[in-house]
Amino acid sequence: MTLPSTSILCRIFTFFFAGSPLIYSGAPRGTCDSCCPIREVKDINFYLYTNQNPTDAYQLYLSNDQRLAESNLNKSLPLVIYLHGFSETSFGDEQQSSQQIKDAFLKAGNYNVILVDYSPLAAVPWYTNSVDNVPIVGRYIARFLRYLIRSGFPKAQIHVIGFSLGAEVAGFAGQQIQEWGIVLPRITGLDPALPFFNGQSSNQRLGPADAYFVDVIHTDGGVLGNPEPLGHADFYPNDGVPLQPGCARQEIANNRWLNIIIGCSHQRAWQYFVESVASAESFPSESCEGLKEQFDNEEFCRKDMKAFMGMGADKRLRGKFYLSTREESPFGKNAPTRT
Repeated sequence: MTLPSTSILCRIFTFFFAGSPLIYSGAPRGTCDSCCPIREVKDINFYLYTNQNPTDAYQLYLSNDQRLAESNLNKSLPLVIYLHGFSETSFGDEQQSSQQIKDAFLKAGNYNVILVDYSPLAAVPWYTNSVDNVPIVGRYIARFLRYLIRSGFPKAQIHVIGFSLGAEVAGFAGQQIQEWGIVLPRITGLDPALPFFNGQSSNQRLGPADAYFVDVIHTDGGVLGNPEPLGHADFYPNDGVPLQPGCARQEIANNRWLNIIIGCSHQRAWQYFVESVASAESFPSESCEGLKEQFDNEEFCRKDMKAFMGMGADKRLRGKFYLSTREESPFGKNAPTRT
């Protein structure tokens, strides 16, 4: 039987490991015996940020028209929806992926940014249960997206981005919303999670059918990240495998030895993307490897097109793209150097 939601084992705590905040729960949320019950309304939250409220989160709710009407959500501006990874949260340390993504977009221009916090369903040490929760989170996010679109937000303005486990959640959301006749314009997967997502069935992981354009950045292939091509355009900086340049020196300098192996290369995916938001052509690909089969009446590999990894990726790209990066920020070879 499931635990009562009031149990102390169901409480969420934050602790620091290797210098990074992690979300911990004494028992997992899910449908298993001895699991805490999943309460979608409380466990999956949507926080809106705009240039009118860049630091103060405004919480939106599914089907709450009054909250939506009173928010700063601007239907004439692009909407970025970001999904964090396992053990993460959308709040707290400003160096976390959610806050970095949000700050990058708001600094770059006028955007609506919604950070999705599903941390109670992705708490350590319950990774297997978190994987089981991915379809549940994905369906709820799909319902929220459908609500926004039915409320008048232009579908063409929506860009869903997910890191690690969040990339898989984004894929499930993209699959689910298609059951209601809606296809998302773009999903970006930042080093999608590998453990328990390495099956051959595309409906068990992020895939090119989940949106009109799916682009993926691989940085920790074979360890925490999936090395297989998962989208229309898959980018492999430094061959997409650990160690990413600069990781060893960076983590040794910060006395985070374990993070050399289990964290730094994985996190490079969102760090590269953050940099691309400020400068869309920071990461030009140097080569392209594709298949000759046709996809949507186009070749997988478009060698006649310039290919930029990250925010500047052209939705017509097809294939596998390779590039190298610098060891420290700015990572992109075309990125403006700091003075």
